[in-house]
Formats: sequence, structure tokens, C-alpha cells
Amino acid sequence: MRESLASRTLKIALYIIFVLGIVGAVSFPFLFDFYFGLFHGAVSLSAAYRSFLMVFVLCVAVPGLWIILEMIGMMRSIPQGPFVMGNVRALKRCGVILLVIATLFLVKCFAFFTFLTMACTFLFLICGFFAFTLAHLFHQAIIYKEENDLTI
Repeated sequence: MRESLASRTLKIALYIIFVLGIVGAVSFPFLFDFYFGLFHGAVSLSAAYRSFLMVFVLCVAVPGLWIILEMIGMMRSIPQGPFVMGNVRALKRCGVILLVIATLFLVKCFAFFTFLTMACTFLFLICGFFAFTLAHLFHQAIIYKEENDLTI
């Protein structure tokens, strides 16, 4: 079966996002200093806040890259059929990772509150629950598929 244009485009986009994510995570400390250096003192950051942001961004970037890898793995399974237990496990891992990211944003809400941080907390929480819901739906589809395969 030939791969659709949408599927190929999505795969390419995921690989590009993954590479850009790695480049962004590695170069973030330099870009951060460069960006705030442009303001020449108009914005002052304490050393503690700067350190917190550095750690926070890296702690969010690594799980985010993991999610992209899980999505790439799920895209690779499509030719064999999307309803496989590997995809259910990948969706559950993504759900856990998204809840971890939501927890990191919640910690940031208590450390340095902004409304955007609170919005991101809820967004990642909802996405985590959505991933668990999809995992459950995929699992049910696998059960129905196996029952159907056993029917003559």
C-alpha cells in the first residue's frame, strides 16, 4: 500500500520538529543570554530566576522531544496497521509525559506565577488526559479487531 501525501508530510514535519527541538534545547542558554542582552538592562533577571528558567526549559524540552519520538514510532507502525499494542503503550507513555510536563508547569506557577504558565499547565493536563483516552480507544479497537479476526 502506498503511503499518502499527508502521512509523508507528517513524518517529515515530525523529523524536522525533532531536529529543531534538539538544536533549540542545546542552544537555549546562548539564545537566552543573547535575547536578554539585546535589551541592555531594560529587563533585569536575577541569577536565581535565570537559573530556574534554564533548568525549567530543559526539563520541559527533553520530555517534549520524547513525545516527538513516540509519535515518529507510531507513524512507523501505520503500514502494519495503527491498532497495535505498541501504539497503545506509546500513547500511555505520552500521557504520562504530558502529565509530568503539566506538573513542571504547576511547580513554575508556584515559583514564578504568570497566567500563561497557568494556561500551559491546564493545556498539558488536558493533552495528557486526551492521550490516555486515545490509548483506551486504541485498546478497545484492538480487542474488537481480534474478536472480528476470530469470527468466521
